[in-house]
Amino acid sequence: MKNKCRILLLVLICMGMAGSGVYAGDSCFSLRLSGQAVPRLSGDAGDGDNVPSYDDAFDVGLGLNVEGAWQLSRGVSLLVGIGCESQSGKTYKGISFDDREIIPVYIGGKYQLTGVKSPWTPYLRADVGMAHLDAVDISYLGTSTQYWGSSWEPMLDVGAGVEYRNGSLGFFMEIKARFMDSPESSLRPFSDADAAWSLPLTVGVSFYL
Repeated sequence: MKNKCRILLLVLICMGMAGSGVYAGDSCFSLRLSGQAVPRLSGDAGDGDNVPSYDDAFDVGLGLNVEGAWQLSRGVSLLVGIGCESQSGKTYKGISFDDREIIPVYIGGKYQLTGVKSPWTPYLRADVGMAHLDAVDISYLGTSTQYWGSSWEPMLDVGAGVEYRNGSLGFFMEIKARFMDSPESSLRPFSDADAAWSLPLTVGVSFYL
């Protein structure tokens, strides 16, 4: 999975270099590249007494995202994006969790909150899509077994952000509340996990083409 993230990062850099030298004052398309940290808000990573929460089983997620944004009308944009996220596994009561890898694919909308022409643009956004969750193994006393299987699960998020634009470049920050459905259990009922709520914090750059 780390190789997948390196490939995605290389693609983002190449796309950014290709788009950074082009600018039109009334651009209707932008390429958005970003990094994010993903702390979790709630959810148990199993079922039963004394089961770990997602925070007990995994570190804060770190990820990369690439999005295309098309301005549909004044203040309203369509977003299409893909990401790559990794959460390092922890050890809980002697049970070691492998790293957790997630690839979200989504579409969404962005609504500009002010019509005043200014370098600073606050906005709201919402997305809906699917997330590919890689399989996760656990190990205990030298024995390893699959805890969750690989699957595609529904996800959605809502949030707000602000962008500062200077010519063909924009710099933005966002915060979102994200819902992601339960992973596929391989050790039922022990690995029947909850759906998870998290709080992605994103910083990125936009290239207006």
